[in-house]
Amino acid sequence: MEISKKILSIPPYLSTNWDHIQSLWVQGRENNSPVLVIELKQGQTIQIPNLSSETIEEIFSFHTKSLEKEPPSPFAGPSFRLGSIGIGSLDQLGSSMQHNPDQMHAADIPKEFLEKLGAIAKALGMDKPESLPKPEPHCNCPHCQVARSLQGQILGNVDEEEVSDEDLTFRTWDVEQTGDQLYTVTNPLDKMEKYNVFLGTPIGCTCGQKNCEHIKAVLDS
Repeated sequence: MEISKKILSIPPYLSTNWDHIQSLWVQGRENNSPVLVIELKQGQTIQIPNLSSETIEEIFSFHTKSLEKEPPSPFAGPSFRLGSIGIGSLDQLGSSMQHNPDQMHAADIPKEFLEKLGAIAKALGMDKPESLPKPEPHCNCPHCQVARSLQGQILGNVDEEEVSDEDLTFRTWDVEQTGDQLYTVTNPLDKMEKYNVFLGTPIGCTCGQKNCEHIKAVLDS
């Protein structure tokens, strides 16, 4: 078991970083111990029994700290107004937005906002490739979303960079056998996102879902 400011690992139930955890709560009791319920941002819930009250308090403490340091999104909140975007706000947005690999799985920015930015960029004469921000491949952070959208709207393409043979080989999950009928499934784009899959009886995965993509990845490996 490892509980730190970066990850939460409680084998064989869960091993991931705090960015993938939506919320925590405690429900009921099993064998006179509280059951910790963890909701992931993908929608799955995982129940972990038999944890001490000290361990549960430590988990809640680290989760609270991860929420406190989470940077605010420039596209959310009551101050966001599509109609109020102008040259000054575009400059401010551009200076505050930098490529952030920690947000590579960020939620999609509203389409109408991206279209508004594209219209403003065209009005400002940003129609040359060298004047546009560059997106990083396989990244969905706000900077890369905006850069990719601007290139698509203004230049008529999303990405013209050379693609290697390795890039053309699409890998969804990395699979490693760690024991007898026990496998670790890792996201190749985010090494902190890991799941444990058991192919014994019954077949299961720490994501909590039946017939999930992690089990399929092990069976296909």
